[in-house]
This record gives sequence, C-alpha cells and structure tokens, in this order.
Amino acid sequence: MKVTQGTWVTIRYDLLDQKKEIVESTDDEPVRFRQGDDDILPGLEAAMEGREDGDEFEVTLAPAEAYGDVQPEGIVSMPRDQLPPDVDLEKGDWIALELDPEEREANGIDEDEAEMEMRVIEVHEDEVLLDANHPLAGQEVTFRVKILAVEAD
Repeated sequence: MKVTQGTWVTIRYDLLDQKKEIVESTDDEPVRFRQGDDDILPGLEAAMEGREDGDEFEVTLAPAEAYGDVQPEGIVSMPRDQLPPDVDLEKGDWIALELDPEEREANGIDEDEAEMEMRVIEVHEDEVLLDANHPLAGQEVTFRVKILAVEAD
C-alpha cells in the first residue's frame, strides 16, 4: 500500500543535523502518524507521499520545511532576579518559564501552553540570555527513514 492522504504510517528514523550527526533516533519507539494531519514536519510528510511499506530513503530538508528559520524575537534577555534564585544556570541548559497571563492573552496562547522551554545562551551576573527557537532552527536537516507499515484509515 502506498502512503497517501489519510493513511496511517509507521516509521523509524534518524534525524541528522547539518554536520550529519544523529541528534534523534526512533530505533526503540517507531512513530505512527496519519498522513495529511500535519503531525510531522511538512517536508518530511511531503517526502512520504507515494512511498510504500518497506521503503527506505533519505531526505534533506531546508529550514523552511523543517524547524524554520531562527526568529530573532525568540532570543530574549531576562533579568537574573526574575528567574528562580535556587537554579544554577549554565550555557546550554533548558529551563521552563511560565508565561505572564497578560502576555498569553495578548498572543492568543492557551492556558495549557502557559509554559515555554528556553535554552540558556549566556549567563551574566545581572541577566541571562535565553533562546526560545528550536535547537535546529535555521539548519538544514536530514532524515533517514524506514517505512514499517502503511495502513488504510
């Protein structure tokens, strides 16, 4: 059976960054999704169309087809005293910040999405530079995919 809109597809994949290093692998847990439901990256979903059970392929996606471009507004400086004082922050750490209720409302963010994960870029005595962009934003990425099953809806 071919992958078409509405079919259920089960895959395994390795995700490689632009240096061709594996940053994610689904060897232990295959991924199941419904083609056309936008459950996976747009470029990967497009590359699935017309393929069959058992197919193995590699596809390289531009940032726009994958995790998007780096959004400068996603990089923010936050006063250190607005972060929990008991947290020892280091470059590369991820922290979860609760969004201000007024900011959520102004940006149309649901209450169940009230937390935002941000990566620490720099730590200074009085401020911390944070990045809300996906770590692979702005990068070309490659997927090595094996289609394990294609099923009718």
